[in-house]
Amino acid sequence: MTTGEDCLPAEARAGAVTAPVGPLRLESISTAIAAFLPLAFLAIGALRAYPFADDVSIPTSTPDDWHTYKQLALSVVRDGLSMPALATSYAGLPHGFLYVYFVALVFAVLGVNSTYVYVVQSFALGLSISLTYLAVRRRLTPVGGLTFLLTLAALMYVDVFRHLTFRLLSENLYFLLYPLLFIVLFRSIERADRTCRDLFLAGVVLGLIVLTRPSFILSAAMVIAAVWIHSFARKRRWWAPALLFLGTALGASGVVARDYAATGRATFDIVTNTSDWARMWNLPAIQFLTALVERSLFVFGLTNVIAPAYRLRPHWMILWLLWATYPVLKLSKRQPLEFWELLLYIYVTCYIGPVLLVAADLTSYGGRMVIAILPAVLVLAFRLLFADNYLGQLSDARLIETHVRH
Repeated sequence: MTTGEDCLPAEARAGAVTAPVGPLRLESISTAIAAFLPLAFLAIGALRAYPFADDVSIPTSTPDDWHTYKQLALSVVRDGLSMPALATSYAGLPHGFLYVYFVALVFAVLGVNSTYVYVVQSFALGLSISLTYLAVRRRLTPVGGLTFLLTLAALMYVDVFRHLTFRLLSENLYFLLYPLLFIVLFRSIERADRTCRDLFLAGVVLGLIVLTRPSFILSAAMVIAAVWIHSFARKRRWWAPALLFLGTALGASGVVARDYAATGRATFDIVTNTSDWARMWNLPAIQFLTALVERSLFVFGLTNVIAPAYRLRPHWMILWLLWATYPVLKLSKRQPLEFWELLLYIYVTCYIGPVLLVAADLTSYGGRMVIAILPAVLVLAFRLLFADNYLGQLSDARLIETHVRH
């Protein structure tokens, strides 16, 4: 029987069987660092949190997001999963519905103290870095994989650990979910024998991401649409992408169930309520264009344009430039993007576009709405510098084998 590997060129098969010692050593170093990072961030987080004095007091006369998250989490712990302290649907509140239950879980297991959540979030941040490396390591050269891992660790420390990890903010849960999405979504593309199961799992994680950060709703919808179109164009079975949609609906159904239990009415107000949108399009044309340019410059890294207290973010600028250059370079060589790369571009673009147009708190907490998408931008930036196409060749070979069998 002809295998997928047999469909590869002889030099690719030889590389798959016998890899040079140098690259193997680099991969071993990267794997060891990835295994160490969660413990390292846990230790750093515990040292920073010591002596574990809770810094979020409720009630308070001027509540911020973290006060609301703590209050609702305590309602879950003490009164039940329906969050009885909130008698209405989950709307007009900090948008991290799922994050409330994450905080409640930490409170239930470790005790009611916000610093315990910070320590768990420190560990989760290190784990996020390791899982992201796991998702993309076969798509980069060994040197690129090690460099990516170290760069991502530095990026997460500078932009996330310093600004977000020691606050009760839903981005901290998102950073744990997105690499899980990448792992199962990418695997569904490269492994024909696991497509259906992994697409369903990817959908579930995508739904959980929407419950954690509703600003990813357009990204979720467009990723699902892209998978449908790709399957239709390749004349594949329709029910595989249908499982992605079903999984997303299941993953996002938690808020519907909670609202029905609490109010007797099933709603999806976490997304459909738009009372906090900036609505820039209501501005006169000149003001709209000025605001759009200023907000775009902030996202790019020229943060002091609309937030004078912020320092410039040159690393954001580099990432966005590399991110934008990669598809241009591929197209100039008449080389199409791989499908997983296309999905990542859709994911990033459909997130950052609405953020530019409607996010009222674009500058808050170190630019947290920009920071959330930077790991995905980093993946594509490193594809420009350190792409390894062996996985794409292997995926194509397996696809040929699948069509031959059927």
